[in-house]
Amino acid sequence: MQPAGMGARAGAVIIAGLTVFVGLGALIAAISGQAHSGDGSVGFNLHGLPAVIWFVLSYGYWIVAERLWGVTIGKLICSIRVQAVDGGRLSWGQSLGRNLLRIVDGFPYILPYLVGFIVAKADGDRRRIGDRAAGTRVTSK
Repeated sequence: MQPAGMGARAGAVIIAGLTVFVGLGALIAAISGQAHSGDGSVGFNLHGLPAVIWFVLSYGYWIVAERLWGVTIGKLICSIRVQAVDGGRLSWGQSLGRNLLRIVDGFPYILPYLVGFIVAKADGDRRRIGDRAAGTRVTSK
């Protein structure tokens, strides 16, 4: 399997991020009463317990989806998948590890994933810090 291209990986993160963070955030905001509308616009501002629930479920989505299916909605659309370096399915530990390290790979947050991009470009298998630490790789389907 060939390493996934950087464009496909970026597209997958953007698609999954919008789906999970915005879609799930809007749903939680609507349920918790933290959504607002006016002047033709709609938005939400999560705080307190709804914000914690949103954060946990958002991270949980990536961890569970990649462990069970090897893909998120973004990876599925971009025809890429994550797998163990031996080609097998991710363990729960691998999925948890690679996703928790998104915090490091995503730095600096003003220019998201710059660290992860630089590290992946320098790696022959295009693995970011989370992939290296967890023993995973993202490949084209």
